[in-house]
Amino acid sequence: MSGFIKKILAVTSIIFICVFMISCIKTDELDKGSSNVNTPEPMSSKSALQYFRDEGIKIGINIGDTLDACDSWTDPKNPVAIETIWHNPLINQEYLNGLKNLGFDIVRIPVTWMGHIGPAPDYKVSETRLKRIADVVGYAKTAGLKAIINMHHDGYEGHKGWLFVKEAPGDPSITVKFEKVWEQIAEYFKNYGDYLMFQAFNELHDGSWKMTGTPLEYAIINDWNQRFTNAVRRTGSNNSTRYLLYYGYMTSYEIAGADYLKFKLPSDGSNSGRQIVGFHWYDPFDFVFNSSSHLWPNSSLRGNRDAINTVFMNFKTRFIDNGIPVIIGENGPARYVNHEGNTSYSTANAATARENRLLYIDYMYSKARENELIPFFWESGHSQDGEVPSLAGHFGLINRSNGQPRDAESDTVIKRMMAAVNNTVPLPQGGGITTTSSANADTAAIFSSWSAFNAPNSSITHTTPSGRQKIQGNVAEGGYANITANLNDSELTQMRTMKSFSFMVLGDGKQYRVMIPTTESNVAYNHYGFAFTAASTETRITVNVPVNLSQDNWGGHGVVNFFQNNIQSLQFSLSGTGTFDLTVWDIRIIQ
Repeated sequence: MSGFIKKILAVTSIIFICVFMISCIKTDELDKGSSNVNTPEPMSSKSALQYFRDEGIKIGINIGDTLDACDSWTDPKNPVAIETIWHNPLINQEYLNGLKNLGFDIVRIPVTWMGHIGPAPDYKVSETRLKRIADVVGYAKTAGLKAIINMHHDGYEGHKGWLFVKEAPGDPSITVKFEKVWEQIAEYFKNYGDYLMFQAFNELHDGSWKMTGTPLEYAIINDWNQRFTNAVRRTGSNNSTRYLLYYGYMTSYEIAGADYLKFKLPSDGSNSGRQIVGFHWYDPFDFVFNSSSHLWPNSSLRGNRDAINTVFMNFKTRFIDNGIPVIIGENGPARYVNHEGNTSYSTANAATARENRLLYIDYMYSKARENELIPFFWESGHSQDGEVPSLAGHFGLINRSNGQPRDAESDTVIKRMMAAVNNTVPLPQGGGITTTSSANADTAAIFSSWSAFNAPNSSITHTTPSGRQKIQGNVAEGGYANITANLNDSELTQMRTMKSFSFMVLGDGKQYRVMIPTTESNVAYNHYGFAFTAASTETRITVNVPVNLSQDNWGGHGVVNFFQNNIQSLQFSLSGTGTFDLTVWDIRIIQ
């Protein structure tokens, strides 16, 4: 899991020690049959970005606190990774099948190798450990999922990790060990197809948890990324062109910001198009990890939305627009629970916290989709009958035994993720959107009038070819342009009670937003809306109200609650800057 969450893992009971002993036995009794692939499987010749697009990879999930789990207290000088030591069961095929059925496209399988690496100079990696990782990769393949394996808590100080940048300048054996371990991992998996990807390391830092590194620390990380690349490539076979994932310092989001010039993608010859970049998004920290903070009146989330907009756009501009896909390798937030001395807990507070958690997910996952980033939720599993005494347990979504949502709240969280990344929403029970006039289906809205608006330095041209609403123009940096449907009393009545609405679009492939200003947002400049792509083919977009709406803060006065009864109009505008070409028609409302 993220190093943030595992700063302290206290074990105080005899029962827990028994669990540890049983876990070791279970691990040793795993099937001894070979999981390795002896003949090279098919590999795509596509760039990583094109592969992700063509394979429809939009959302991932971590199998957290499992193969990365580590016993660092029984013998602190010799920590050992044990799959079940943090209360999760052994990973099975049914669990991976469940992840695929829930809508996930790819799994990140964090792996800790400590306790399975022999002494210098060979640093031999245990065949049993490699085989077990191969088992799980095989489950993913059978389920139809892509997979990423990495080197995870080996770089985490709290679990007595060995891969630390602060030690590297004075201990060259760390670099040698890193390179030799990766060479063995790569050799074992060299014939696996393109569904398997490698990540060099996770959240490396100097032990201080600061978010940015020094020039020396970046030089070490850049060197390790290069050595990782070289180690993988020289094993040959499918590893000659395998897709590889790179992080920078710590949680890495500054590699698209202040540290952009410090981070260097490795030299990879003709394989430069087969590189992937990743970062973690656990901001704001207090909201994501301290579940009682979900009760905030969203005041802290205003700035976070601005940060999401900036950081996610930076990754798109600096990497995706240059042909390099980006994953958000870990993100939250945790759930709100009656645990750990949470004196704020009440039924009413729980309802508020759940809604704030969902609004956070709506916004972050929608912005990830808008910028073509692929988010991976940090799913921690743990006991299905209660939480473990650490923050980690509050990230559990999935029943590890059968791959089903662990409860109703988890089910809702997953569905909101899927709706955000797929730009679709489920229709109300018993309802449907159709372009015909069938009874009890929908009502075509014919608005009283339409008007266009543009801020200084931006432009918009509004025409109505064949009765459709067509807008073209340009949005300058810091500018704005939109088209507004002006509603009469009848139309206001319909929209103020609608469950969903839909509309047809034809455009230029860019991202747009349909905004729904209310009385409150017209004053505070915080409209709620829904992001969509205007494809070059006629497409119907459907929006549930208010489930799929997220707020845009345009320099307003804090978060404004969405009151559907106070809807004022409907607006369409470009997300971002530049030229635009959008046609909208056949807006339909369902009650």
